[in-house]
Amino acid sequence: MHPLWDKLDEYASHITKRFDTYFDRYDNTNYSEDMHFDGWTDTFWHSDEVYKCHLKTIRPEDGKGLWLMHVNVFPEIDVELPILGFDIVAGPKKITGSFMDYSPLRGFEHPYNQYMETVTKGLEWNKPRELPAWAKEIFSEDMIAVGNINTDKELDQFINVTKHLVDFYLENLEYNAFVSNRNTLPLLNKYCTNQKMNPHLHRSILNMGISEEDKERYVNNVLFEER
Repeated sequence: MHPLWDKLDEYASHITKRFDTYFDRYDNTNYSEDMHFDGWTDTFWHSDEVYKCHLKTIRPEDGKGLWLMHVNVFPEIDVELPILGFDIVAGPKKITGSFMDYSPLRGFEHPYNQYMETVTKGLEWNKPRELPAWAKEIFSEDMIAVGNINTDKELDQFINVTKHLVDFYLENLEYNAFVSNRNTLPLLNKYCTNQKMNPHLHRSILNMGISEEDKERYVNNVLFEER
């Protein structure tokens, strides 16, 4: 029995339903049958403003190890919109780490980034940390970074704040996904390139028993593919 994982499954289901409301599901042809590993669930959406929305969960079928959720929402090339990134990693009894960000497309002052700053400014449990060089180039200064969430009160606060930020991102797309003449493809690709520099990403996938070859294909062609 894993009550925490059950609650996080419910949270992932809530986010899935919200994405279903605003986006259309599609079959990602890069996500081939041989990448459907045990306990993994990958769902993809898109819209006029968003070229890929991806929600992934992993729940170990043997009840051991770590529960994981990964979310990314990437805007279309000509749309000025921060990249939504959200990750949760949890053991059976506590969230060991979580990150959420409206990662800016540098060179455009977006209202979403201003809003993120107001929401995160007073969070006592948000633990700013020194980021590695690859992360500083793509994440905002107001990203949420937390760990060791092991009480019901902390968990409820965490879910409420992050749920609000997901909802805000979706509910305000109509008026805040600005179409521009700027080619944002280099910035979108830079986000993916830099994410792939994270050594923890590669270690964590390998620790799940995935081969080096399968890990490379998944990371490069599905998780953070460049266009």
